[in-house]
Amino acid sequence: METSAFVEAVWRVIQGNPPERGHPVVMEAPQGADLHELVAGFGAWAGRHRNLAMGGFVDPSLTERTGLPLVEPFGAAELLEMRGWGYRNRWLGCGLVATPHGPRAVAVIAHREDPASAGFPEDASWAERLRIVTGWEPIPGPRVDWLSIEAELGTRLPGDYKEIVDLFGAGSFDEYVELAVPGGPGAGRNPWKGYGPDLVSGGRLPWGWSEYELGLMWSTGATEPDEWTVVTQSDGGDEQHFDCGAGEFILRMLTDVQLGYPMSYASGHFFVSYGPLDF
Repeated sequence: METSAFVEAVWRVIQGNPPERGHPVVMEAPQGADLHELVAGFGAWAGRHRNLAMGGFVDPSLTERTGLPLVEPFGAAELLEMRGWGYRNRWLGCGLVATPHGPRAVAVIAHREDPASAGFPEDASWAERLRIVTGWEPIPGPRVDWLSIEAELGTRLPGDYKEIVDLFGAGSFDEYVELAVPGGPGAGRNPWKGYGPDLVSGGRLPWGWSEYELGLMWSTGATEPDEWTVVTQSDGGDEQHFDCGAGEFILRMLTDVQLGYPMSYASGHFFVSYGPLDF
């Protein structure tokens, strides 16, 4: 079995019933499979990974919420490398284990607890609530130069949106909702180049998009950007208005079944980072 076929086989298992708690699924990769290639293969659909074990050293800070179930199947000195991703109510791992015949690549699928099962702190911002519901652990990276972007645009941008971008970076919530992130894939340094200060008079400014060609925008009629509300636009141009900001709207898309978006019925939520691979 080639590396690509193994990745597809793991993907099919991911799409099946999730493993029970304490009963992870360990799949051996083809003999001689290259870990870099496997990580790149899984990363093509799961996004940027986290390093859970490197050079035989397991991150001692791992918890149930950050990927511990992926390293628990292996004994002392057995696990050499492990990269991990959170995916709905599953953990996905890819690593190297020591065997009598030398290192062998494996994939691991394990049970993942709902990161938001304990609820949200009363004072949690919308960005923090999204972090909790997806189980996201911020990955260090360059920050957006908001002062420069806003000076070029001629207006400030809503604070909840900027906090979400600073916390998550470029990527996708549940493979369903993506943000317009400065410097993100296909966005360029300033995704609003061409828009101007006349926005405050009541225009539309895009901040993201979702599946089924749904445009996500702000209605910029309010002078104070933190009071801008959300407008969605279908491929046919039909608009819906929501009396909330981008952060609250994303969370409701993921969790509020009354809003009617398909991801609100999902068994768990996750964030796929589009950042560069850090092996």
